Amino acid sequence: METLTTSSGRWLRRLAAAAFVAMPALTLWNLAVPSRAVRIGPGLVGVTQEVPFDLSLRGFVDGALQKAAALRIADAMPLRRTLIRLNNQIAYSLFGEITAPGVLVGRDGELVQRSYLEEYCSRAIGQADTMADAAIPLLRDIQAYYRDRGKLFLYIVTPSKVADMPDKFTHLIACPSSPQARAELVPAYVARLRAAGIDVLDLATATHAMRSDATAPFPRSGIHWNDLAMARGSRQIVDAINAQAGRELLPPFSFSATVSRPAEGRDRDLAELANLLVAPIDYPTPKLTYSHPPCAGREATRIDAALVGTSFIDPVSEVLTEQACLTRLGQYFYLKLGRSRGGVRQNQLSEAELRQVRDVDLMLLEENESLIGRQAYLSLLHRIVTAP
Repeated sequence: METLTTSSGRWLRRLAAAAFVAMPALTLWNLAVPSRAVRIGPGLVGVTQEVPFDLSLRGFVDGALQKAAALRIADAMPLRRTLIRLNNQIAYSLFGEITAPGVLVGRDGELVQRSYLEEYCSRAIGQADTMADAAIPLLRDIQAYYRDRGKLFLYIVTPSKVADMPDKFTHLIACPSSPQARAELVPAYVARLRAAGIDVLDLATATHAMRSDATAPFPRSGIHWNDLAMARGSRQIVDAINAQAGRELLPPFSFSATVSRPAEGRDRDLAELANLLVAPIDYPTPKLTYSHPPCAGREATRIDAALVGTSFIDPVSEVLTEQACLTRLGQYFYLKLGRSRGGVRQNQLSEAELRQVRDVDLMLLEENESLIGRQAYLSLLHRIVTAP
């Protein structure tokens, strides 16, 4: 037995020595041949800015060169991914903290991005009127541009997770706004727009009304609405478009839902961003099966449509394209950042490409309730359609 113990200890020491020698060697290899780098563990989620080398004397004196070199060496370490995830896991498991910038842990393990919570907690009485005063002239001109040409226009407000379940998050930061100010912002804003003649679809209020359902509209470790809430919203969009057209322009679709776990895709986006060893994704989410009439020969397939909005509208674009037969729909991400059409993604659109929205038959403009009336693309779209 003593011989076996000694033998095992010898092999462990040899293994440790081999690892001690291998890690620096593999780090040098990764620096020299980054295209064939050796990495241990799954990749990290999130965007990092690569610091450029400043080979000047100034770069050496102010430390920029040394900082860039240190970051490159650290990134080349084979175990970096695993060590980062281990560190994050310890912080989460022992202290309930997420180290990803801007991600907070609320009650019952609900994750949220800080920016949404800060917006919710800063809502004030009368703020809806200020926002509406700024947005109405822009929306009125945009809507008039399309309507005057016999086209369709619909403005859509999508929901925020914090507004849907404020009790999970408002204790995390100073939250001076009153419950009345938080609750009235979207309804008051929408009412002002409707009074001004803007065709508005308030999916935020409609989604928050789903709170009585067995499945909440937002996943525990996700920031976007789940498939069920999104599909219900998409169906309301179809109904609103058909009501404007005065006929069944887009075919109706139906769906059935089943509960699935663990969470996948968009239902776990914040959990992925946390970069843990074991992501908190073992919770139920709805998965849908759609049915709709065949698209062949339908008028919807001949409609040039544009959907301008935020990341909340990504899955809506898929549903409208595949289920409502809007096969020529172009989705514009924050208008100028990119366009997806026919399964092709194009980034950083030119001015000429942006001007193509002037010629569409159907314009859908979406803003999330966390930034209603304040999105830069609202002014940009206004400039595009009002320019000579």
